[in-house]
Amino acid sequence: MNKEKVADYAAITLSAGENSPSSLGSDRIFVAHPATDLVLGQLAVNAHSGEGQGKLYFIKELSADISVYPSSIDFDDFKLVYDANGNGVADPSEKVIAEGVIDGFGRKFEINQKDQAFKMNQAENILIIGSFSTQKELNDIAKFNVTVRKDYIKTKTYTGEGTVAATDPIVFPSFSFEPEKGYFLFSSGKKFPKAPAWKEINREQEIMHLRLKALDGANELLTLKVELYGTSVSFGNGVEKIALCTDPNGSGKCGEVIAELSDFVEPQQSAVFQIPAGKISFNEGEEKYLVVKAALNFYKDQNTYFYITESDITLKTRQKLAGPTIKTENFKYSCREDDPDCRLKPEENQEETENKDSGCSLLFVD
Repeated sequence: MNKEKVADYAAITLSAGENSPSSLGSDRIFVAHPATDLVLGQLAVNAHSGEGQGKLYFIKELSADISVYPSSIDFDDFKLVYDANGNGVADPSEKVIAEGVIDGFGRKFEINQKDQAFKMNQAENILIIGSFSTQKELNDIAKFNVTVRKDYIKTKTYTGEGTVAATDPIVFPSFSFEPEKGYFLFSSGKKFPKAPAWKEINREQEIMHLRLKALDGANELLTLKVELYGTSVSFGNGVEKIALCTDPNGSGKCGEVIAELSDFVEPQQSAVFQIPAGKISFNEGEEKYLVVKAALNFYKDQNTYFYITESDITLKTRQKLAGPTIKTENFKYSCREDDPDCRLKPEENQEETENKDSGCSLLFVD
């Protein structure tokens, strides 16, 4: 070990990587069966020291808990891939750095000796990959995922072992097999947006990314209701317009507007899209993405989340739905009243204007 190249000390932090799989908007990610070489999570490992750039440390070992339900799900062929470009995908050029071996309820990975060196003071991304299958009937109850805990990593520096910061277990998203007979898939899409900071709320923006797939026969989406639940928000008060769009390439961005609702006569808690006949139709096995976007204009302390339940979806051929409820994060307009960018309640702004305009006037008559 070369003292000039290896750090004396390393403070290690673990987190989910920026491009780790996300189940935002739903409680799981649906995948085809069997799920072979599935990226279960992207683990970001940061090692810090005061020794400046260019130093190295070593990751010797990593473990992961594996959770499956029901127990009839088979899992094997676990490995770690060094995600050199951090894109969350196991690209053909990226190396397998460890194979998993059975360790209690999980897998232990001993990193290949020639692949143990990692750079200090930057995020190094490692993909956890495995394969899952079952001999049982495919339905929507199956779930599987991996978890990494802070004491599941072993590192080495020039003087000893790195120190791993205390952190909650990193629970990566749950996955489920796409069900078979009698089901239609309606789940959140891979580009489901996070709720913006309050300064970014008052604009037109995508609020939902939806993934639809006809799993058993052809079908068609006829109507879709979007509901909201929050404080002082309704369609007509805070939500000025809402639209349903196509998303032909799955980018999470609005393509063609299919249906749009605005000019709400009275504030309401739901908005129903009537979809033109044949506009969102599916052959068996066909998958499509949709986007819901909204024009928002909140004032101080308004907040809401948007959601779609199973009863909000009308199909031409009635089937069981896998995926709902779909739910956004809370859109919260939380600003300080003295912030010049803070939009106050309309009546508060009106009162302020009236106070400025009020006053006494004297009329003198000779």
